[in-house]
Amino acid sequence: MNQNKVIQKPRYCCWVLNYRCMFRCKMCNIWNTNSNKDQETTMEQKKQLVRSLRGIVDSSFEFHLSGGEPLMTEGILDLVNFISKEGYKTNMVTNGFLIDEGMAGAIVNSSLDTLTISLDGVKPETHDFIRGVKGSYDRITKAIEYLDKLRKNGKPKISILTVIMERNLDEILGLVDWVHGDKRIDMISFQAITQPFGEEMDSAWFTKEKNNIFWPQDTKKTAMIMEKLREFRLESYKIGNHHNHFLHFREYFKDPDKFLKKIKCNLGD
Repeated sequence: MNQNKVIQKPRYCCWVLNYRCMFRCKMCNIWNTNSNKDQETTMEQKKQLVRSLRGIVDSSFEFHLSGGEPLMTEGILDLVNFISKEGYKTNMVTNGFLIDEGMAGAIVNSSLDTLTISLDGVKPETHDFIRGVKGSYDRITKAIEYLDKLRKNGKPKISILTVIMERNLDEILGLVDWVHGDKRIDMISFQAITQPFGEEMDSAWFTKEKNNIFWPQDTKKTAMIMEKLREFRLESYKIGNHHNHFLHFREYFKDPDKFLKKIKCNLGD
């Protein structure tokens, strides 16, 4: 064993606060999970988890708060404030549906560092179809307006998270252009579509006809878009992914079986 090897401290954790959600996303069946609110951890248990990290992680450590829909967690912003007082950063991933002007004000007045909103298309009909709720695109645009109007000194940062799939493939570059030109938005990040959450694992899921709305059908076009995203990132567009992520995405969409065998985690770091 190499005694000189440095063990790096964890930099962040993804914390699933609940399995409750009002959306009916096509690529996620978490809403169909038999989730009992009474089985969720109490606020004190949540705080104890945060306290338990003292001395284990550095002050740059970040909690990624998600769900389900994290804003359905009672006391979520109190938890955000507690995490901040413990010296850590926070990023909340939300579908944006519950952010009216009052909620936007509460978020702005909390210690939240970054609010990440899931948005999967430049066209309302594309996003609404993918997320399974009509009007969800319009609710997001209003949420961004409220947040930007109320926030001070650019906090919290507003970020967009997009899942790349067949249904929105032709809108991906348009999303990047929109974010890059919109001063209200700090960043857009991308994930590659994986087998819909909540389904029994199937290594051939992407070959099934029912999943054609998810899995990109034109390999050459998909590769071109991934290469363009990498080019944008190298040109300092507001993209959160490392530029080499898009090379991995390209290989994944080209041959997922071959790609997944080469790496330890299909979501990456």
